[in-house]
Amino acid sequence: MAAHFQYWTEGLIFIGVMLFVVGVPCVAVAILGTRLIDHIGQYPTKSARLQMGVCVQLLVVQVVSFLMLAAFFKVFSD
Repeated sequence: MAAHFQYWTEGLIFIGVMLFVVGVPCVAVAILGTRLIDHIGQYPTKSARLQMGVCVQLLVVQVVSFLMLAAFFKVFSD
């Protein structure tokens, strides 16, 4: 007799949390990138200043993303 998969709920929760952990930083980076391109198109002489402002925001996204991945690992490693 074939064994049936019995962990559907846990598997779907795992997939949902993983999509959230990966998806939120991707969306944030996409929004920051489109805003940067728009601002550089409007103010090409301020390119370096705009890039530094986005660099700081990307650093925040990177730190938050790392903390979410670390929490994800901590929760699911037990």
